[in-house]
Amino acid sequence: MAQVKKRSIALALCCSLVASPVWAKTFVGVLYPLFGPMAAIGLVELAGELKAMPDVEVGTYLHQSWKALVDDINRQPKGTHILIVGYSLGANNAILVANNTGYVDEIIALQPSMLTSQASLTGKVGKIIEIYNPNPWMTFGGMGSQKLDAPNIEYIVNNDSHPGAQFNDQFHSIVKTELAKISALDSTQTAQAKTPKSSPLAKLSPPKDAKSTALAFANADPPKHEQPKPGPTRPAQAKLEQNAQQQPKAPAVLADAAKPLPVFAVAAKPQPVLADAFLTSVNAGNLFVERTLTISDMKEYVKRAYPSSPAADLTR
Repeated sequence: MAQVKKRSIALALCCSLVASPVWAKTFVGVLYPLFGPMAAIGLVELAGELKAMPDVEVGTYLHQSWKALVDDINRQPKGTHILIVGYSLGANNAILVANNTGYVDEIIALQPSMLTSQASLTGKVGKIIEIYNPNPWMTFGGMGSQKLDAPNIEYIVNNDSHPGAQFNDQFHSIVKTELAKISALDSTQTAQAKTPKSSPLAKLSPPKDAKSTALAFANADPPKHEQPKPGPTRPAQAKLEQNAQQQPKAPAVLADAAKPLPVFAVAAKPQPVLADAFLTSVNAGNLFVERTLTISDMKEYVKRAYPSSPAADLTR
């Protein structure tokens, strides 16, 4: 019975190994500080919680063994998302790991140390979050006050001591939240790929008869320099204008200047007398009505023009 039981257990283990996936969707590399896991109990607990998450593989490394983490990242299958969590000197060396790999999705650096030389980021990293204490006197002379040099970094300030920062709930929450975002990238990208993107040109495509429509809009309003035709709301004015156009025009006044004048003009100054009399007779009435020059008009003109003349009184 004992042998059968052992065989059953061995067979179950073999089946579980065969059924397990070949690679996880997300790989997390944890870099310990000086003195390793003995000085980072809080980080050891966090690594255990991350291992319990589905489709996540976690590897832990001493800060001076960062090259081993580089090798493990480079061995990951194509499409694996990479997250690096570093504490103290491990946070400093996370930059060295990124500089020696093809691509890292994210780095979370907890209180990098100022007591070591710091390299600038030259590798490709999607996002960096650094949690640090700007007061070096609270971190043993600056063991948790170093600001990493990177173009795409987000700084979060805290007041934790250097040994106590690893137990901060905010730090644990940030790591889990960012890991969940990275792990969800596959499903999000797959959903976006399945959803057809609507082209903005399709929504704004013109109708088939675009030319006729454009002409219709162009002819909708009259030009600004033209007066609009009278509409149905002005019937009286339209009728008056129509009658004015149909009414025959009166002959021009100057057209009668060439007609022969009466012979009874005064001999002294015939030209002015006739001209002034003609204008007087015209201005006396309507400009468009022809009036006959009478003897009374001539007498009136002579009285006004030649008051001292013997011929002023034509009745004598």
